[in-house]
Amino acid sequence: MAEWLLLTNVKDVDASTIALWYYWRWQIECFFKLVKSAGHHLESWQQESAMAIAKRLLVASMACVTVWAIAADKSKEAAELRLFLIKLSGRQMRHKKEFTNPALLSGLWVFLSMLEIMEAYSQEELDSLKATAQQFLGKDV
Repeated sequence: MAEWLLLTNVKDVDASTIALWYYWRWQIECFFKLVKSAGHHLESWQQESAMAIAKRLLVASMACVTVWAIAADKSKEAAELRLFLIKLSGRQMRHKKEFTNPALLSGLWVFLSMLEIMEAYSQEELDSLKATAQQFLGKDV
């Protein structure tokens, strides 16, 4: 077994509180990873007003919260949804790794885009587009 140490200069606070603070710090780091590099690319946003940034950050934050809820749910349905989102993301997982939050976020984006398309086009229009795509691909889609 390994021993884990957390060094701090904070005094008059019990160790369990400091460990809790550290836990929350890492949750924030995971959030920033999703927002900055693993999905939303926050650092490349080019909004020109504080309100535009706030609105976009709100939407990105809600997507992250949704992914965390999907990741944390232990139900069979949530496990099936995670597998489905991973397939949609096109990302490969490391050996014995069921999912990652960035992959879930990517798959969720694809799924939401699919739902929007399914609402915008009729089944006949989608079948026609599928047939056209098959002509270009030379195989069944």
